[in-house]
Amino acid sequence: MGKLTEMHFNGKAVIRAVAAAVSLLMLVPTSFAEADTAQSPEASVESTDGLPPNPRHSWETSVSQSASSPDESGSLSLQASSSPYWRNGDFYDGKGALFAASGMKVADISEWQSYSNGKLVKNIDWNTVKSASGVNGVILRVGYSETLDKSFAYNIKEVKRLGIPYGIYHFSYATNASEAKAEGQWVAKTLKSYGATNLAYPIFYDLESWSWKNNGVTHTSPSDPATNQTIFNAFASAMKQAGFSDNSLRVYTNAYRLQHELNTDALHRRASWVAQYGTKLQYPYPYNSSDLGWQYTDAVSVAGISGPQPKVDMSAFRNPCTQGATSTKKPVYRLFNPNSAKHHYTVSSQECQVLVNLGWKFETIAFYGYQTGAIAKLHDSDVKAVFREYNPNDGNHNFTTSVIEHETLASKGWKTEDIAWLAPLEGTTVYRLYNAYNGEHLYTTDKNEYDTLPRYGWRQEGTAWMSL
Repeated sequence: MGKLTEMHFNGKAVIRAVAAAVSLLMLVPTSFAEADTAQSPEASVESTDGLPPNPRHSWETSVSQSASSPDESGSLSLQASSSPYWRNGDFYDGKGALFAASGMKVADISEWQSYSNGKLVKNIDWNTVKSASGVNGVILRVGYSETLDKSFAYNIKEVKRLGIPYGIYHFSYATNASEAKAEGQWVAKTLKSYGATNLAYPIFYDLESWSWKNNGVTHTSPSDPATNQTIFNAFASAMKQAGFSDNSLRVYTNAYRLQHELNTDALHRRASWVAQYGTKLQYPYPYNSSDLGWQYTDAVSVAGISGPQPKVDMSAFRNPCTQGATSTKKPVYRLFNPNSAKHHYTVSSQECQVLVNLGWKFETIAFYGYQTGAIAKLHDSDVKAVFREYNPNDGNHNFTTSVIEHETLASKGWKTEDIAWLAPLEGTTVYRLYNAYNGEHLYTTDKNEYDTLPRYGWRQEGTAWMSL
């Protein structure tokens, strides 16, 4: 994305900047499979070199399903009343139900868009993709098994040069933990060698059904959920040992497999990109509702892509900066700047989106405060104000419920800002830690994070406030 800018915001400045820019805790029940097309793996492919073959998604269709293909302007428009569609930046399923407010159009790209029979036909024109396609981001295939996607080197160089937000996916041929660990080590090494570390979207481990032959021996994908869980764990462990964050490691698959071969609680927690072509996504996404991606078609034309396979897979990703609010609760978003290695917290969707556009990484909804409307029904004694201060010397923000701390920081040159949010007197504990190296405070409801960070030099400072 290029060098990130560390920015300082207050409420009115954010709104002005945005205006100027214009811009279930359960496994999936059986009933959700009824309207989903069961996955149909390709017929076993005979390997000529003893290596797994170059895969396509095993649920791709040979005929367009009329799902929201682009019009002449390059924008996505409704083609049939039962098809998912985009309208004014929002994405709706074929029944007219809103799936993603201010959603992000994300194409996934591999060598199939540029190569045929192993030979380059035509590279993607990434300048046109950025300027004229209406696509908000891409997810690039780094490879499969331990084989590099032929177009990855070119694609990653171009999206980095142009600042196109990107994520990564890797097609797994692992049948056990040892093979998955090797894949994880290979992916980590490859991403580092190409400087693919500043990602706007996660690293997706692509777990599909597959079958291939070598010397008369047929190799098939594991069908046992526990085995697939072990495979993902081994891949993730290898990636984390190489320095990639746990939160960046996710699963890509289809809704049918999440109910069958991948039906474990732990895998559902990782599944934030789900394929299902048709009227709606029939998956309850119990854990990743705020940043879920729905791959709804494999037949969209994109300006700048005109090679051997010009139609691409398209997904609608929910914008996490617009998720989580209820009539009473206001989410506090946590973002991370990979350049400064600092976090920021905000209840402002506008501020959140501006930071994401500048290259900050959305991490999570950290905790919740009260909506303004709900406060009118409460007494001052029922809530605590969380103050926000900014240090213009090192770029740090501080958040505190202590009036004394707030006034002391102001006397030392910190800029006092508006009350950030109002916290309840009772609820989930929000812990506070301090990093003496860079002066940052970190706030978390995760007790494990609170207990683990001191090993890396953070100092525990106890309870900051409570979360709804």
